[in-house]
Amino acid sequence: MAHLHDTGYKFLFSHADLVRELLQTFAPPGLAPLLDYASLRRETGSFITPAMKQREDDIVWSVELQGRRIYLYLLLEFQSTPDDTMPMRMLQYVAALYDHLLRSKAVDIADGLPPVLPIVLYNGDARWRQ
Repeated sequence: MAHLHDTGYKFLFSHADLVRELLQTFAPPGLAPLLDYASLRRETGSFITPAMKQREDDIVWSVELQGRRIYLYLLLEFQSTPDDTMPMRMLQYVAALYDHLLRSKAVDIADGLPPVLPIVLYNGDARWRQ
């Protein structure tokens, strides 16, 4: 069941200005200044994972990094407690995104797969362990 906060986060991060601010604040050092924020583009966020589970309404943006389009996967689930399975879940979600990009011919495998920056929003009190 979706938590009330999921909807709020999804609404906020459906706006390019907030995605830009998120990246400028939290991206790895040196990455944020290299991004062409004028090229931010909202992508589809509905996928079937390799485990055949439906993923609906995740937030995916793409942006150009030195002339190459990269993808930002914002996992906008209400994470109020640390989840030890999150790395495996993100791996599945990124694999589903790659599958979608290849099937829709948004990318050509001959050019290599585009980089994906997975981002999990966590707002719990306990320190995240990973």
